[in-house]
Amino acid sequence: MKNIRKQSGFSRLALSALLVISASSAMAGSLVPHRALYAMNLSKSAGEGGLSAARGVMTYEFRDQCDGWTVESRVYLRLLYGGRKEIENVRSLMTWESKDGLGFRFRVNESQNGKPVQEIRGVAVLDGEGEGGVVEYTKPNRNKVNLPKGTLFPTAHINALIKLSTGGGNHLTKSIFDGATLDNPYEVSAVVGRDKDGSKLADKVLKKLTETARWRARFAYFPVRDKSSTPEMELGIEFRADGIVETILQDFGEYGVEARLDQVEMLEKPGC
Repeated sequence: MKNIRKQSGFSRLALSALLVISASSAMAGSLVPHRALYAMNLSKSAGEGGLSAARGVMTYEFRDQCDGWTVESRVYLRLLYGGRKEIENVRSLMTWESKDGLGFRFRVNESQNGKPVQEIRGVAVLDGEGEGGVVEYTKPNRNKVNLPKGTLFPTAHINALIKLSTGGGNHLTKSIFDGATLDNPYEVSAVVGRDKDGSKLADKVLKKLTETARWRARFAYFPVRDKSSTPEMELGIEFRADGIVETILQDFGEYGVEARLDQVEMLEKPGC
């Protein structure tokens, strides 16, 4: 059961990372609508029966729909634990977030070895800026979950972090709902700083990108419903000021998975 949870975590955090960075650039007004493909590989492993291999791809598309921002993404992963049979995990995510930060729609589908294992669908609303709200799930079961006061959706979360960083700060901890898991909301501790190192992307990708500032961020995820001093998962991201994510490092302690930008295509902005 523990391994299954972590398999899902690889896909979930990769998708959450892209939601977070897309939101940040949209709020800054500098987002480049784009379609991207990421190559995913095992970055470290403890071995001895644990995760010994991971490979896959993540597709991602971000669009401005005038009244909100939409994300469509899918993660394909093949995971190998010791000498056991390889596991194929596929997880897709579709979201829409209103530009006032108060409305959010989400749909998640996950399968393993070609068999559906989970579908999450619902709508979340906040009563106002800084207020609480409610999530109404329609799948896997009809259910309502109250969101604590101060909960943010991904775009509003990063907007708050940008304002803090602009004012000289670099750390923010907030309750975040992103719809990517039934464990939501999470208390997310985020640290962001300027990345002065050069890009590690392949030349074929760099040729399609313009010169711009680069940033590094570190996110630690703590389940709100199960208070713990140790984060369930951590996420390291390298991203550009135009909103394009270069790398994502998902750290689960014993092992980690890296997603690196391998292909990118710019999309037209809407005429609204």
